[in-house]
Amino acid sequence: MRALHGPRTIASSERGAALVMTLLVLVILTAFGMTLVALGTSEVAMSSNWRDYSKDFYAAEAALESGVVGLRNLLPATPSPTQAQLNTIATPPTLSDSRLTFGAYTITAASPAPNRQTFATGPYSGLFGWVQGYSIQAQVNGQGGTKAKLTQVLQHTRVPLFQFGIFYGKGVDLELRPGPGMIFNGKIFSNSNIYVAAGSTLQITDSMKAAGNIYRSIKSEPAYPNMSNPQIADAAGTLQTLNFDHAYQPGFGATWPSAGAWASQAMQTFGGQVQDSAMGVQQIVPPLPDLFGNPTNPDAVAHQLIEMPQAGDSAALASAKMYSQAGLRIVADATTITATGQNGNGVTLPANAVIKRTFYDAREAKTMTAYDVDVNLMRTAGALPANGVVYVAGTNTAANPVVRLVNGSQLPSGGLTFVSQNPVYIVGDYNTVPVGATHAPAAVLGDAVTVLSNDWIPKNYDTKGDQPFFGNRVASANTTVNAAIATGPSSESTMGRDNGKVNNLVRFLEDWTGKQFTYSGSLLALWHSQQVTGAWRCCGISGLYYYGPPSRVWSYDTLFDTTQPPGTPMGVIMTKGSWSQS
Repeated sequence: MRALHGPRTIASSERGAALVMTLLVLVILTAFGMTLVALGTSEVAMSSNWRDYSKDFYAAEAALESGVVGLRNLLPATPSPTQAQLNTIATPPTLSDSRLTFGAYTITAASPAPNRQTFATGPYSGLFGWVQGYSIQAQVNGQGGTKAKLTQVLQHTRVPLFQFGIFYGKGVDLELRPGPGMIFNGKIFSNSNIYVAAGSTLQITDSMKAAGNIYRSIKSEPAYPNMSNPQIADAAGTLQTLNFDHAYQPGFGATWPSAGAWASQAMQTFGGQVQDSAMGVQQIVPPLPDLFGNPTNPDAVAHQLIEMPQAGDSAALASAKMYSQAGLRIVADATTITATGQNGNGVTLPANAVIKRTFYDAREAKTMTAYDVDVNLMRTAGALPANGVVYVAGTNTAANPVVRLVNGSQLPSGGLTFVSQNPVYIVGDYNTVPVGATHAPAAVLGDAVTVLSNDWIPKNYDTKGDQPFFGNRVASANTTVNAAIATGPSSESTMGRDNGKVNNLVRFLEDWTGKQFTYSGSLLALWHSQQVTGAWRCCGISGLYYYGPPSRVWSYDTLFDTTQPPGTPMGVIMTKGSWSQS
């Protein structure tokens, strides 16, 4: 009977072992499952936290961009805002999620205070300006204790526009093609395109840059490339030939495969001295608030810089106009000439300081009503304002009002700037008498600027009427002007009827054939002329020409590198600086 119990004992033992193993496996699987559940729960929590943090981060990033936009809108009209003015930039809404709130949102001026700096690298290398940094900080607190804190610095740089040899604004394409040989030593910059060629030789010894594109053609002529290749100095000062452009490879036989290929070749040839939009050049915006809103007619908007105040002007526009800066304002209507100070109080002018006359402008084929300002009489009588900015304008548009500056060879040592919404005519030598080691810093801003030679008054050319100029209005042997000039070309640009290009930006009305016009200063074209819009005609075009071109000896006035004329308009460059997360 005992033999019958042996097998059952062995089977029970095996079943017991299997049960233990099963329980052990269950324990392991349960532990593994619980681990997975725990890991899943952690992953869900981490994912949720990351989702909440991402919301915080992107909300804070959007807030920084909102601050940048707010600053861009404030700074053109208020270049040195107080903290109270910075606080008027509203805290942006945190998207549409009520679970996000701002823990902090601040816009403050960063240290140091505005200071003069020179761009060492990049598309603005070589330019100087007054730089102020602004710190935008946004901290967003989210659900569950998450938060994101970001900081962005915006660099606001005010760039004196008279540090350029030639500067063209948006909507006014820069065309340069002098007939006789020409050497130019100043920086050339355009907010639009540059079209460049040489009649014989053109040498540019400084940089040439455009926020648009650089072309070896002329807008009003179909030939491509146009005439001779100019030469431009590279970074080492060695002249290199511009025998290619934004569109065409060297030799002009084929176009570039990409804008990057043009950029690479230009950098290799000129070492950064020739750049356009392909290299990241952006506009340097003149100081009119509306120019920051991408206006349809930027040249018409820029003209407001020299216009008298209007009833509908915003406070920002009114303060940006040169009229508001003028220490002396002389305004003439049909019958009266009135002078006031910057505070609006009446000012008594010396006798004969401003005289009303008429003369014939052959380009316009019109008789102009001129308000002749005797600069020397104003200087010696102590009638010029302390801040050196004088605004002069005639308001009777039916009489074709213009301003003429006479006897201006000697200016006050502190400098002098004349501004008018009308055309301005500089009669004879201007700012040629030295004050100390050099002449005074000076500027003339007008709807258009014309230079009349030293012979205009002595030979009484005012009386010549509409007689042909040859033999009747012959320019003197040499006339010199030392002043920055902001003026407007005509807008015409068709075959045989272009605007005369940069080399005719300063206008003439005499036979300068074989005579010399010497100019030292800075040429700005921010607008097209709105009051004297007659076509440029020269050198036998349709028999309608009204002047003969002079020999031009032109240069940028290096005095402006250290001493700017009174009231110099400041262009604006805004660039994003450092970005940080904490």
